[in-house]
Amino acid sequence: MVFFSAGKGGGEEIEYGFKGKGTTTHLLVDGNGSPVAFESTAANGDERQQVEPLLDRVQKHIDQLKKQLGDIPIFEADKGYDAEHLRDKLLKRKVFPWICRRKKPGQVAEKVESILKRVRWKVERAIAWLQRKFRRLVARWERRTKYWRGFLTFGLVGFWLNRLVS
Repeated sequence: MVFFSAGKGGGEEIEYGFKGKGTTTHLLVDGNGSPVAFESTAANGDERQQVEPLLDRVQKHIDQLKKQLGDIPIFEADKGYDAEHLRDKLLKRKVFPWICRRKKPGQVAEKVESILKRVRWKVERAIAWLQRKFRRLVARWERRTKYWRGFLTFGLVGFWLNRLVS
């Protein structure tokens, strides 16, 4: 009996997306680039719909930081999250949306976008660390979504245990 049967190429939440067949992992990191929460969806899912569930998971901590520091939290994202309705939702939560705008044909890139790209490396570093430390996260082999999310949770726990020990 095999608990984690191989299922590359099929299973729950596997769909054709922009880069091919697979699953998308949405990762929320803090200001230092440490992963805080994640969500996984089919590759053809809308990234913008995953922002609110991720923020709901950490809303209590956001409120505590607002009380302690008095600062407005900033939500930094790439152009995949560019939508006016998402910006409005974030502003209603009293979170400042710092999201790259999508480039329209014939439009010149803004200076703000180049600054945002310099900050984006923190998210990419967190994803690379998880994939380097836990090779099972590079390719999804599990057919069942709950096993995949279990491995992602294990990766986050491993990250924070490593932070506490060192």
